[in-house]
Amino acid sequence: MASGLTPKGEALYHWDIYALIYAPQEVYFGHETQVNVNLIETVSLPDGSERVYLSPTKRRGVERRALLYAPVERNGQHLYLTDLLNCGIPNTCGRENCPICRVYGALVPKPRENIPRTTFSGRLTHGGGVAIPAWPPLEKQRAMHPSDLRRELGEDPQPFRRQYGAPGLLFPVYNHVFGATETEFRAVAYAFLESLPRLGAGNPKGLDLYEDEAFGPYLVLDRYKAPLGRRVVLPPTLKDPEEALAEFRRRAEDAPEGEALFQRRRGREALEALRNLAKAFVEKDLPALASGS
Repeated sequence: MASGLTPKGEALYHWDIYALIYAPQEVYFGHETQVNVNLIETVSLPDGSERVYLSPTKRRGVERRALLYAPVERNGQHLYLTDLLNCGIPNTCGRENCPICRVYGALVPKPRENIPRTTFSGRLTHGGGVAIPAWPPLEKQRAMHPSDLRRELGEDPQPFRRQYGAPGLLFPVYNHVFGATETEFRAVAYAFLESLPRLGAGNPKGLDLYEDEAFGPYLVLDRYKAPLGRRVVLPPTLKDPEEALAEFRRRAEDAPEGEALFQRRRGREALEALRNLAKAFVEKDLPALASGS
């Protein structure tokens, strides 16, 4: 097989998650290159503005770690999924029964531990992350007191400064999976929800789904064979939160109803669907892996 994966008996669908997540407190996302000088990552837009940026690669890494450290039980022992399958980053296991490698992709360049040379094409992509509104990074300062040893050397105390994203920033984010069964997508649902309280570097960290009475959680879940609904992707030029929320709602409603090839869930219904899929991953998939490994 060109994909490296054996066909399954379940139907294959494309899956999309669209969400607006917000920062309940200041958050820090390390700069892509200057990680040692406490600068936050930003992105420049064509209009000359600079926005706080939650890059898709950062979300992908947190989601993957959430799966690697999912707790499993085998023969009375409590393990992490990474230890159960001997799968990690960058040393992927490349096993067909690994829920991480099947969706995120795997590369085993040389045979090892009864694992042949293997390549799985990744089927999960991430997008979005440009913050709304166009608030610049905050800078916070903490006093640092040198030890007596440093005082003896004649050094002066230096303040500790770090940039942060302001509380209340909105981040439109998107996850897309192509050609996956519902069982395979359970791991994606689990990773998406499990990663939310762990996004960010250092402390504080964690984001959550934005929610209001008009729409509920700003979340859309699509399952389809033909792309018949409008993608709920917000233009990065939007700067006003109310405009962004209205645009999200407008695009979310632009989808056919009762179409066999396309199913869209919105708001609370979408969140419950993701929760049920994540629950099935914990109650069914992880025990099955433990018993079969």
